[in-house]
Amino acid sequence: MNSLNYQKIFRGLAALGILIILLLPHLVFELIAEGLHILLELIVELGHIIFEWVEISLDTVIELLFETELHDTQIIVFYIIMSAVCFALYRLCLRIPRFLRLCYTQLTAFFLRQKNRLTLHWQSLTLINKIKLVTITVIISFLYISLSF
Repeated sequence: MNSLNYQKIFRGLAALGILIILLLPHLVFELIAEGLHILLELIVELGHIIFEWVEISLDTVIELLFETELHDTQIIVFYIIMSAVCFALYRLCLRIPRFLRLCYTQLTAFFLRQKNRLTLHWQSLTLINKIKLVTITVIISFLYISLSF
């Protein structure tokens, strides 16, 4: 097949995908939500496996290094893991304000750019084009809401 046929296939699939998204938005949302749920379950399971591996490794090292009983080993491992988690949370809490400040400035700049762009576009339209734009937006919104339920 040549590249023109591939382009036709790609455009057809893209048009079909857009049509499905417009006609069945609830099913698309459900599919995306289910995929994210499966991904979250996989991440949690991987985290659990890694935690168990670290715990068993620490158990073995401490039991061999200090020659302790099972209960004493578990207590030592618990406090080692808790101190590591507390240190990681402390380091994370130090970085959160800087990250939130960066997000706030980026979102504010983006909002102002979009507001200026839309304002300039609206001001450049004639009265007839403004009426057309508002009418088309209202009709499309009404059709989308009434046909999607």
